[in-house]
Amino acid sequence: MNNRYFFMVPLLERLAQPAFFCWLVAMTLRVAAALVALLSFTIFFQVGKLTFELPANRVLGGFLFEVFFVLAVYAAVHVFLIRAREVETVRSGDSYAIAVLALLVRLAGEAYFAFVTLMAIGGGLFVWFTSRGLDDILGPVVRVLLPGSGDDSTFMGGIQLMMSGMLSGLGVLVLAYAGAQALAMLLRPGRNGSAQQFPTANLTQSYRSRFGAGS
Repeated sequence: MNNRYFFMVPLLERLAQPAFFCWLVAMTLRVAAALVALLSFTIFFQVGKLTFELPANRVLGGFLFEVFFVLAVYAAVHVFLIRAREVETVRSGDSYAIAVLALLVRLAGEAYFAFVTLMAIGGGLFVWFTSRGLDDILGPVVRVLLPGSGDDSTFMGGIQLMMSGMLSGLGVLVLAYAGAQALAMLLRPGRNGSAQQFPTANLTQSYRSRFGAGS
């Protein structure tokens, strides 16, 4: 039978091409960023509804949580988009898949750190000003990502939420960067015996040029 009826054959051939592989990963990251933004509206409107039901002296807690929640979602989505652009810059080579994997590992750590840290701060302020826990407003996925988001509505509960979130985010970020560096060590050594660099631009170069930092 003609292979044209089996779409997996040409798809696998395309996936073996570095340019198409990187494009596919980048597009998947952009779609994931869009889905994260859409899913965030559920929590945003849920918190807004709860905020309007709070007494006047507790509304500030809901408002502050909304602000930090928007910042957390924006930071995570922006990380996805930045890394998607960098994935597209990966060029052909024997180690292109390792280079992409290193970027994905960094992405996971950066997005988790930004999201959880900001959510922990906003959640702690919410607990302080409203004397309520976060179980009523966070979905099951966010509760898993955010450590310490129990039903402790005391002042110490807010401090515990902030500390556990920030430390967890920092720990994941360090592990992600260490994992990316470990992947870099898997690349073949160059002719001079030093480790070969990723077949792409310096991973931090885009940040420096974007924010005007010196080289």
